[in-house]
Amino acid sequence: MPPNFEALSLIAEVALGIVGFSAILIGLNRSQAGLSEPDDFRIRLLSFSGFGALFAALLPFAAFDLENSHHAWRIVTWTLACYALFGLMIFPQKMLFLRAKGYVTLFPLHIFAVQTGILSLVFVLSTFMVVGWIEEKALCYTVCLLLYLAQSSVAFFRTMFVRVTSEVDQASSVRDEHR
Repeated sequence: MPPNFEALSLIAEVALGIVGFSAILIGLNRSQAGLSEPDDFRIRLLSFSGFGALFAALLPFAAFDLENSHHAWRIVTWTLACYALFGLMIFPQKMLFLRAKGYVTLFPLHIFAVQTGILSLVFVLSTFMVVGWIEEKALCYTVCLLLYLAQSSVAFFRTMFVRVTSEVDQASSVRDEHR
């Protein structure tokens, strides 16, 4: 059964909008000092999730032109699983590094759990689709893309509204002085 191409088109459009707004955000935040480490991380996570949703939504349009939908699903689900694994290897570790560096208030445990949980859930679901443990691949694939949209939206709103303040920077520098 092929995916719902109308839903995938909508997901691609929303992801493109989120990625476009992140480009504007990057452009407006340009300064000589550059972005702070937390903002840089959040924009990278936003871009990773947004581009992941965008390209994963567009991939089935090319893959399902193949004669055999079984091969198309293999291509699409393997790609999604590899992309999710790549995210799991980078982002949780970087978020823990930023927490250890003194940005605990910007990256509380519940945000860490949500962001890592989304990456983990997408990886697990896509892996289950690869091995054939999930029958409704079209629905599950769409859910994975919606999870990426949710993750990029959280990163976008946190970048916009949860700002790095001098208090956080001062707290981390004071902590570094005591070490």
